[in-house]
Amino acid sequence: MRRFGTDYGGFVYPSELPGLSEKSVIYCVGAGEDISHDIEIAYATGAKVHIFDPTPRAIQHVELVKQVLDSNTLIAPNKRYGGGDIQYWPRILEHRIPSAHIQLHPYGLYTSDSPSMRFYMPTNNEYVSCSFVEGMKGNTYIDVPVKSLHTIMQELGHTSIDLLKIDIEGCECDVLDGMLDTGINPRYLAVDFDLGWTGEARQDRKRCYAVIERLMRVGYKLLHHRGADMSFQLTSQT
Repeated sequence: MRRFGTDYGGFVYPSELPGLSEKSVIYCVGAGEDISHDIEIAYATGAKVHIFDPTPRAIQHVELVKQVLDSNTLIAPNKRYGGGDIQYWPRILEHRIPSAHIQLHPYGLYTSDSPSMRFYMPTNNEYVSCSFVEGMKGNTYIDVPVKSLHTIMQELGHTSIDLLKIDIEGCECDVLDGMLDTGINPRYLAVDFDLGWTGEARQDRKRCYAVIERLMRVGYKLLHHRGADMSFQLTSQT
């Protein structure tokens, strides 16, 4: 087993990522200012990675990473990036991929499609993560477009997903239920269960456990669990 990405933004999978290749479909939802996981997965598989995030600072960060990959130039450490990991930029260049292998989609993942949905900003301006869940962040919001996983796959021409990472600040259970309802079962699944394990105002760990149990019934096994972060692998399908 191996962690792909920083301690802040990474997830744990089997070291060799069996079943993945340069043809794999990889969706990474929620970029923030740490896409080390996404870069390292793309580097290990040779596949393109689709990154989804409507957060203005996240969009800027992904573009900055692409510039760094193109120029092969290190940027000075900054506590904003990689959860403050001083090795964030060296790590990005150590796993250097063609910037064209990063495909950014500046909209959010939700249970339905909408051209405009409230996206609540954090109360602390130093933080980057926003949420569609009212009461989980601050009262200030911006309006952003959202799409369901089914719609995204249709638009991108994908019939299946090989690896799906979800870090969407509180609406992960709703999205996972919708994913299972529509029969979408990624080979690998990584989830940050903010709804049940963070220190935010709204918590519902019971709901998270129910979704995890549903994943198990479908055929997933838990690969790794640390705090709110969990990774799964589909080993059978019922």
